[in-house]
Amino acid sequence: MLRSPSIKSLKTLFGENAPRAKALLRMNRDQLLRTPIGKARAAECYHPPSTQDIRMECLNALGEFHGVEGFKTHRGWCMYLNAGDTYTPTLIRFNLSYQIACWGDIVERHGAK
Repeated sequence: MLRSPSIKSLKTLFGENAPRAKALLRMNRDQLLRTPIGKARAAECYHPPSTQDIRMECLNALGEFHGVEGFKTHRGWCMYLNAGDTYTPTLIRFNLSYQIACWGDIVERHGAK
């Protein structure tokens, strides 16, 4: 299982939806595809989206975010929920873990391609 923030930490981003966010972080692909957002994401893609793509889209719908975005570094892909500002803490998937951080800090540390 991938590492992910605690419910207490998730409350800073998702408020009362933090337990639901934690549940989404624990779901496997089949469970994610059974959610309304997961089903819709899979239906709108020509090629099957990755599990992390589906998960991030489901999480995006829980909070006040502006979509899922990403960039490539020399250490791999970084996906994040767009919180509106480079240095606003958000949920990030990087290095096989989910964390609450600012995506701008990752760009500074690891560079973007």
